[in-house]
Amino acid sequence: MPKIKAKSLIKALCTVLCIMITVGAPVIAFASNKADNKSESQITVLNVWQIDSFEGGKGSRASFLQKTADKFSEKNNCYLTVTSLSADAARMNLNNGTVPDVISYGAGVYGFESYLKGKTPYRKWCNGGYCLLTLGENADFGDITAQNTVVNAGVGNLVDVAVALEGLNGVQKDNPTGAYVKLINGGFKYLLGTQRDVFRLKTRGVQFSVKPVESFNDLYQLISVTSQSPEKTVYATAFIDYLIQAGDVSALGLMCEGKKLYSDELKVMEGVDYRYKLSSPVSEQTRRELENAAANCDENKLKTLLKSLK
Repeated sequence: MPKIKAKSLIKALCTVLCIMITVGAPVIAFASNKADNKSESQITVLNVWQIDSFEGGKGSRASFLQKTADKFSEKNNCYLTVTSLSADAARMNLNNGTVPDVISYGAGVYGFESYLKGKTPYRKWCNGGYCLLTLGENADFGDITAQNTVVNAGVGNLVDVAVALEGLNGVQKDNPTGAYVKLINGGFKYLLGTQRDVFRLKTRGVQFSVKPVESFNDLYQLISVTSQSPEKTVYATAFIDYLIQAGDVSALGLMCEGKKLYSDELKVMEGVDYRYKLSSPVSEQTRRELENAAANCDENKLKTLLKSLK
């Protein structure tokens, strides 16, 4: 009898143990999955908008930002997605209540002012510059006139301000590619362009000379925190710090204030002390006033407006 009872007891214990394992395993798996999901949900996701309001040098600023963001994410518990938008599309989204966590945009852009956060509402992370170009080496640029110069009209930037302050009123303007072609084909001796035209000429393999335009520059890429979340604001600020410290903008053919990046034709465009510059966002009214003053070749009005924006 004792042997039979012992066997029955062992059998019963085995049955109970099997039931515990069968029921417990899914519970453990569920708990593990729940923990994994919780860990994933704790990753902060930042939305970044990139707005191109002037020509770069080479490559995509949105792609550059995404690569930089991916490197930042490797060391931080957050992930950033970069979306390229036009200034008009960005303004439309903002007006409809869609606000990103970070916006990268060109100086002179309007419509973002009320969304900029933090003690420092905007920071400059790279810049271009206007320049005069001519074929051949060691040119002295001493005979520039409105008649022998063509202007790269740009897309979104205020090149007309540079034209007015350079005294080239009445100069012919063309789209970026068209202006470059007119210089190459001998239609004009000089081109008032940007760092992008330097790369166009380098790609062409011709000899040329570069002189920076020192009277004015608005080709600054700015970046601002726009997040409504305190937690996201911390990560967004840290990302901007990382971008400015670690980002090598020579990959974009652009410059960075306080850094020497070039030993080639772009070297003369670094560290220029511009007499006037626009390196901030502006109101729509100020933008229109600048455009109107430039269109009317009103140098005094332009200088007054630009001094007020410092």
